[in-house]
Amino acid sequence: MIATAPHQLILFGPPGTSKSYTAKHVKVKELGAQLVPVAFHPEFTYGEFVARLLPLSVDGKVQYNVHAGPFLRALALACADAKRNVVLLIDEINRGNCAEIFGDIFQLLDRDDDGSSSYEIVVSELTICALRQELAALGHEEDKWSEPLKQLIAARQLKLPANFYLIGTMNTSDESIYFMDSAFKRRWNFEFLSSGFDNVPAEQCDAPLFKPHDQYTLKQFVDALNKFIVENCSAPKLDDKLVGPWFIKAQKAPLDCSADLVQLNGMAPQVAIYYDGATNSRKFEQALLAFAAKMGGAIQQDIHKLAGYQPSQGPSVLKHIAADPASHYYKSRKKFDPPSDGTMLIEDFVKKLESYIAEQQVAPRIAKGDVVGKLFLYLWDNVFDRDKAPIYNRLKLPRNEMRTFGQFVAHADDFIALLCNPPSDKAAAKD
Repeated sequence: MIATAPHQLILFGPPGTSKSYTAKHVKVKELGAQLVPVAFHPEFTYGEFVARLLPLSVDGKVQYNVHAGPFLRALALACADAKRNVVLLIDEINRGNCAEIFGDIFQLLDRDDDGSSSYEIVVSELTICALRQELAALGHEEDKWSEPLKQLIAARQLKLPANFYLIGTMNTSDESIYFMDSAFKRRWNFEFLSSGFDNVPAEQCDAPLFKPHDQYTLKQFVDALNKFIVENCSAPKLDDKLVGPWFIKAQKAPLDCSADLVQLNGMAPQVAIYYDGATNSRKFEQALLAFAAKMGGAIQQDIHKLAGYQPSQGPSVLKHIAADPASHYYKSRKKFDPPSDGTMLIEDFVKKLESYIAEQQVAPRIAKGDVVGKLFLYLWDNVFDRDKAPIYNRLKLPRNEMRTFGQFVAHADDFIALLCNPPSDKAAAKD
C-alpha cells in the first residue's frame, strides 16, 4: 500500500513536544505501517545500522555470525510484502553521526516519483548475506522473490522499494548533537512540532501543580514559562529553548490523607453523645475545615461545596449535614433516620467525602520533583546557561545569591509564583 506521505520525514522541535509519540502513534498509523524502531547515539555505527559480523561462543569455540541491523530488517519486511508499508523509525537521529551511520545508504534516499530509490548501490557480500537471512526468517525464500529483487541480489545491489519509509525525530535544543550537512537534510522533509497545547489531553493540560501552587495548571505554568523565555533569552535559535507540553508529565499519585479520613470517621458518631453533641459537632467542623485547608486549591473549594459550608450562618455551618435546629448538633445514624430534606446524616457525609477523595487520588498531578529536577535544571543548564541575569532579576536577588543550581532550587516556590502571577507593570515600575 503506497501512501502520499513523504518517504523521509524528520519531526523536530523543542523538548517535550511529543515527537516520538507523534511518530509512533500518528505517522505510523496514518501509513498503516509495520514499525521497526532504532535510536541513534554517539557510538552508533554503520555496522549496527546495516549489518555486521559478530563473534559467538558455542561449546567453547568461537563462531562468527552475520547480524542484520534495523535498516536491513526493515528492508526485508518491505521486500517480503509489497502491499505492506514499513517504517524505520529513528529516534534522536541527530545524536548519531548520520554521515558515518548511513554511509553508502545515503545514496538510496533519492526517490523517484513512484517512491522507489532513484539509484542502486553495490554492497558487500556480508550485507547481502544478512538480507538473505532476514528474508528467510520471514518465510520469504528465494522462490518467492520478485524478479527485480532477484536481479538486485544477484548483482549485490540494494534499492529502497516504494513501501519503505523513514521517520526521524530530533530534539533541536540538544547541545551534544552531530552536525547534519545540507546534502543529507535536503533528502528529508522536516515537520516542526510547536510548544503549544493544541490537541493535548485535558488531563495533561489541566493537571494542577504541586502545593502551594495547585491553583495553577500545567498549561498556565508552561505558557508563563515560555513567555518568560521569549522575553529574556538571548539565544539566536529561540524555538530550541522553549518547553513543550510533555516536557514533564502529569502523574497519577495518591493524596496523603488517609489519617485525616480515619479521624473524621471516628469523630462523626461522637456527635450523638448525650450533652456533648454540640461540642463534638464544632470539633468535627474544625477538623473538616482544617483537612480542606490542608488539601488546598480546587479540592478545598470542592469540600466546602460538598459540605455546604456557610461560615456566616452558624453555629452549624455545614448546611448539607442534617442538624438539630435547637441544640445545633449534627444528626447521626445512631439516633436518626436519613432525612428527606436533601441533607445528609454526618456518617453519610463522611462516606461521600471518602468517595470524592478516592476520585482525586487518581487525578493526574505535576510533581515538584519533575518541575525542579527536570524543568528547572533545563532552564539552568540550557536556556540560561550563559546568562543567569533573567533568573535572579525576576527573583529580585543580587547576582552573588544566584550562582549555583542549589540556590535556584531554594527559590523554586518564589520563581513559580512570580512566573504565574507576575507583578503588574505599575508595581514593577514602582519597585
